[in-house]
This record gives sequence, structure tokens and C-alpha cells, in this order.
Amino acid sequence: MGKILVDISVEPIGTSSTSISKYVKIAFEVLKKRGLKFYPAPSMTTIELDDLTLLGSIIKEINDRLEKEGVKRVVTIVKIDDRRDKENSIDHKLDVIKI
Repeated sequence: MGKILVDISVEPIGTSSTSISKYVKIAFEVLKKRGLKFYPAPSMTTIELDDLTLLGSIIKEINDRLEKEGVKRVVTIVKIDDRRDKENSIDHKLDVIKI
């Protein structure tokens, strides 16, 4: 019926800086390259998926790109909203909470 919404947080461990914005941008590049709709928030990013089986390959691609940047360990936090009774999309979620 709707999209599967996945909140993801990718946290590189053991980098030389406390800033992770460089690595967040890399994750966004992967999502853009795949043509995925996503909504960045301060500590997680929501991704819209048609097929949940894509999630593993998305995470692997992000981790592989981070490894190329010298990251040797990544902690990934995932929350999946697979609503099947009503519309589920980033736009719909944002529309219903407008003030």
C-alpha cells in the first residue's frame, strides 16, 4: 500500500575527529545515487523503500564507502515502519504533523 520507512543512523567509530558530518554526507551520496527518497534529521535519516530486502545492500554500500575513507568500524541503528493498513510515506508523515 505505502512505502516502508526506515530510520537509519550510521555511526563511524575510531575516526580522528568527533565530527561525523563528512561521513553522513557519504551516506547521503549512496542514497542519492540509488535514487532513494530520504529525509535527513539531526540524528537519523528516514529512507523510503518499496522493498525491504534492499536495506541490507544499502547498508553494505554505505559501510564499504566509509571503509574507503578509513573507517574501520561502523555501528548502524535501524528502525523499520512497515505499515500495511494505510498510506505510509515521508510526505504523508510530515503532512499529518504540520502545525
